[in-house]
Amino acid sequence: MADQTQEGTSLILYIGMLGMFFLALAIVGFVIIYKRRLLKQQVKLQEQKIIHQQQLLQSAVKIQDDERKRFAADLHDEIGGGISTILLSVERIKNAQVDQPEMVSKSQHIRDQLNDLLQKVREISYNIMPPTLEDFGLHEAISDLCYSISESSDKKVHYEWKGDEERLDFSQELAFYRIIKELLVNAVKHSEANTISITIENLAESFQLMLQDNGKGFDEEKQQKGAGLRNIKDRALILGATLHISSKIQQGTTVHIQLNK
Repeated sequence: MADQTQEGTSLILYIGMLGMFFLALAIVGFVIIYKRRLLKQQVKLQEQKIIHQQQLLQSAVKIQDDERKRFAADLHDEIGGGISTILLSVERIKNAQVDQPEMVSKSQHIRDQLNDLLQKVREISYNIMPPTLEDFGLHEAISDLCYSISESSDKKVHYEWKGDEERLDFSQELAFYRIIKELLVNAVKHSEANTISITIENLAESFQLMLQDNGKGFDEEKQQKGAGLRNIKDRALILGATLHISSKIQQGTTVHIQLNK
């Protein structure tokens, strides 16, 4: 009888321990599932925040680009057209005063100044929204930009396009153009580089940009809040592209951007 009681007690203890084990296992499993769900929700929320941020940036940049385009057109058509009209008037005055050398000389001087002003207006209009980009694409626009910098400075700009020449969406081309121009301006004005290399690879699965210079470099930690770098990061974010910047003091800078198609 005592043995049966002991066996019953042992069985109850065994069942109790087994029950506690499964209960503990269930609690652990519940905690794991809960944490996984919480992590998924956090990841989803983060993704939604990124998407929302991209949409806000995209809208803001599109408004800026549209405004630039309108301003460039107005500058070229209205201001440029007005200067051209004044030039014609000055030319008529000059021709009408052929017997007055002093007036002819003054008219010629005014004409030369107006021509210089007209050229500057056209250059500003082109820089704001280059027609080459819209008409012929990123490849030609970057080629023109590199040539212009090489001709107007003592910097050597090497440019190479690899792979397919099929065009991206215009909004993507414009974003890359702005990024490259910002990088070139930084390299020319601030890095003290004398050689700049740009390589673009337009592959089936990705579009990649690599820009390198042999300038003085910079401290990446101190440059995080710079307006130029922030603009580049914003445009890369809008593109959905990965951006990697590597720079060391006196060792130059390398920028790599990859857009997966």
